[in-house]
Amino acid sequence: MAAVASNTRRTRLSGVSPLARASKRSKQEDVAKILKEADTNGDGLLSLEELQSYLGDYLGYGDKEIRAFFEEFKTAAGGVDLEGLHKGFPSLNPYLISKRTSAFIMRKPGSVCAPGGQMQLEELSDCTVLICDRAEQVFVDECKNCQVLIGPCDSSTFVRDCKNCTFWIATRQLRTRDCVDCKFFLFSHTEPIIETSKEVAFAPFSASYAGLSAHFEQAKLDSGKNFWSAIYDFNGKADSANWSILPLAECLELDVQFAGEGSSSGAWDCPTPRLSQELLCAPPPVSSESGGQSLVKTPQTRPQQPPAPPAGTKAKVTCLSDGQAKPDAADSSALSTVKAAETPSQGVAKPARKLRKPKWTKVERIEPDSRGVNVFVKVVKSTPVAEVTGLSEVVVGDASAVVTLRARGEQVALCQPGCILRIQNARVAMVKGYIRLEVNKWGVLKPAPEDHEDIEPKVGKDISAVEYERTS
Repeated sequence: MAAVASNTRRTRLSGVSPLARASKRSKQEDVAKILKEADTNGDGLLSLEELQSYLGDYLGYGDKEIRAFFEEFKTAAGGVDLEGLHKGFPSLNPYLISKRTSAFIMRKPGSVCAPGGQMQLEELSDCTVLICDRAEQVFVDECKNCQVLIGPCDSSTFVRDCKNCTFWIATRQLRTRDCVDCKFFLFSHTEPIIETSKEVAFAPFSASYAGLSAHFEQAKLDSGKNFWSAIYDFNGKADSANWSILPLAECLELDVQFAGEGSSSGAWDCPTPRLSQELLCAPPPVSSESGGQSLVKTPQTRPQQPPAPPAGTKAKVTCLSDGQAKPDAADSSALSTVKAAETPSQGVAKPARKLRKPKWTKVERIEPDSRGVNVFVKVVKSTPVAEVTGLSEVVVGDASAVVTLRARGEQVALCQPGCILRIQNARVAMVKGYIRLEVNKWGVLKPAPEDHEDIEPKVGKDISAVEYERTS
């Protein structure tokens, strides 16, 4: 029996989403609770209209994502039952968007801006992701051929190991690493940092969605002071730059419309200026804040200014909507615009670089001379080191043993007790004869995927409590 559509739309949630902890580990009773909340006619099946009301109106998901979910998990009876909802439950976590291909994903205003809202986008391919809301912190990892909008971020946005992607990002601080052939339309409150990246191009942020200007204000971002081109390159060279400024003819302004919410009037809602040649060539403002640059003096060579375009040249405008009116045309036009700007006019395409999968180990196997350590661990406790500002000693472990991790700066905020971390390319530093694990600029320390199995650290075996003596 199909649900009867209601004329009354649900009010958008204010606060933490009930799906914030949705994962493969979610219990059936937790899934059943969500089904009950969404099932307005009580028949045990979620119709498309019920999903649109709960996920769309109430939680702020885009209509295309809802329809795709319904088509994938509906039963022969024409609705999503408890089993189907449980199977698709991990994909409904609003803060974790992982392992998707050719998906159109939208988070509307109010969907992810609760205190502590941390977005994580990872292992996406050929996707369009529009985060039209504020977040406290954002991680984007291992994405290929994607279009990504990140609404105003209260703190830092990390973009790592991405290839051939286009980003529109408004953030307090941007840090990128190991990115190749990516475009950034950027607003940054502080000097952006790039590291071991190449063929990356920048231009000022220019995007619009209903409520964006208000989000800038709420995130306390001064729209009149954009450090988009004040790039600090950890691998800077004296004779050339690893980044460039996009020519005006290759710039893309993004216009996002929300279908059916009374917000598709076409009015441009962005507090930053529209793109122009003058804006692209303007010198960066001078910052009084540190963006986390190295103390080592690394050469910083700015790229050449983009050439003057023919008279009348304007940036292209890409319009995206989650509505059902000509959805394929909207998608294909946006993607073709991006592809046209990215396709070289001549020459042979470079072969894709093969990435090696990390080899994971156990904590008990870490030795004093270990390098390139890849391990999943759970945080037991974190203790600030009184003598060193910004340094904490964090006890982490897995089922084999625990070890002490020396966390610095932004790493400390990730090391909350009970959190499961993904650590890659770490190294051992011997401190007064004891093992300490460190993650420097060549390593990765980030939250593990939401669906990673729980870890019970073996606190009775502490490899950092064993003293080693140097032998000749």
